[in-house]
Amino acid sequence: MKKNITISEIAREAGVSKSTVSRVLNNKPDVLPETKERVRKIVRKYNFQPSAYAKGIYSKHTNMIGLVIPHGVDWTLKNHYYAEIQRGILHITQDRGYHVLLMYGRDLQEAVNSVMQKRVDGVLMVSPMEENKKYIDQIVKSGTPLVTIGKVDFCPDVVQYCTNNYRGACLAVEHLQSLGHKRIGYINGPLFLPSSRERLRGYLDTMAANGCEVEDDMIVEGRNSLESGRFSVKKIFDAHPDTTAFFVASDYMAIGALEQIRLMGKRVPEDISLVGFDNIPISGEVTPALTTIDQQVYEKGKIGADMLLDMIENKNIAMEKNREIACSLLVRGSTGWAKK
Repeated sequence: MKKNITISEIAREAGVSKSTVSRVLNNKPDVLPETKERVRKIVRKYNFQPSAYAKGIYSKHTNMIGLVIPHGVDWTLKNHYYAEIQRGILHITQDRGYHVLLMYGRDLQEAVNSVMQKRVDGVLMVSPMEENKKYIDQIVKSGTPLVTIGKVDFCPDVVQYCTNNYRGACLAVEHLQSLGHKRIGYINGPLFLPSSRERLRGYLDTMAANGCEVEDDMIVEGRNSLESGRFSVKKIFDAHPDTTAFFVASDYMAIGALEQIRLMGKRVPEDISLVGFDNIPISGEVTPALTTIDQQVYEKGKIGADMLLDMIENKNIAMEKNREIACSLLVRGSTGWAKK
């Protein structure tokens, strides 16, 4: 029996148009009952399993969204932040009957092609960078709904859902200062990310506002990995052995820093205090549990996906351009009073 029948072949055998087949596959009401049954009989005969794209190619919607993460596969999949974002997105898309076309990498031409070929109804982009601007502009120009999870001040007209990273960094440093820490090292994320630049600004402003000196080698640009956390904390401590606390721009790097601090024969928080950022699930499972900035990562994914699907389903919806999620300090066991 023939296995790989196409919509065109079903239409020909049923004596209807391809768009009629698509309407039957999508359970549209505007098809005569006898026509529906004729098409469905052929579908059952060949055990035809339509993809989301095949179901939507002749209708207005594919029920497919493009999820674009413009970073390398290894870098993304090893980062717990992106895992939590995707978990939130997938829960919403599944609940609302959508499929997800996942695209990684800094070359976003595939995403643009998917839009132009009508393979997706909308695009959700996570942590875009300024180098992605030309691709973002093409998607916007096409009229395809687009939401970014992460600030894109270089594309102010794009609907974006982001954390107040500046305020989060201020909260982290203020907490350490309230415990008497003045020599606070900072392990930042990659500076090509807008979030990293905002967190750096928050760290510098809060240190200055409270009279804490910052030397250039008290700040290291990390790569959001365990290895980077280990290397960076040692580099700062070697240059400044009087450091009593570290603020780290991601929990994942902070866990690497925690491991390295122990290898150096120091205790957390008795000798060195440590604050992370993100509140990924594992941050509460290490010992001591990590004090962190909770930016509701899972909720960010859910709300970002809901925003995009609302735009797809109601083209006239008035969506706020720059929506911000509040972050908060979550105090756990990795911070304590500075030694006198």
